[in-house]
Amino acid sequence: MTRKVLSPDTVWDPGEQLLSQCVVTSNASRTLYLSGQTAITADGRFAGIDDVEAQIRLAFENIRLILAAADGTLDDVVKVTVYFVDIGNLDTYTRILGELFPQTRPAQTVVEVARLAMPELLIEIDAVAVL
Repeated sequence: MTRKVLSPDTVWDPGEQLLSQCVVTSNASRTLYLSGQTAITADGRFAGIDDVEAQIRLAFENIRLILAAADGTLDDVVKVTVYFVDIGNLDTYTRILGELFPQTRPAQTVVEVARLAMPELLIEIDAVAVL
């Protein structure tokens, strides 16, 4: 199995020493392991301050952009892990997930945490995709 780090210019680059936005493995198929995506834009700015819906949408947009850089789409996502600061926002997340995955939703783990890496963040979503 080979491994390659994928950090497209279309999403925030925290630097390889902090984390990899995505690790792509190669064997019969390619499996992508995406780091948690948040409401941070490609230029490192926060978006959707105090707006969980905007943060969920930007996290999934970042996931989409990373997958596109690997010639994939959201349809290739098989697993997501969602970290909420307030699990009370689950209904908003579920509604958006239904929009983004109208046919088959990926496997999921949903967790409420005391806080995320930065106080502005309300949600973080990581994903696994198979191309």
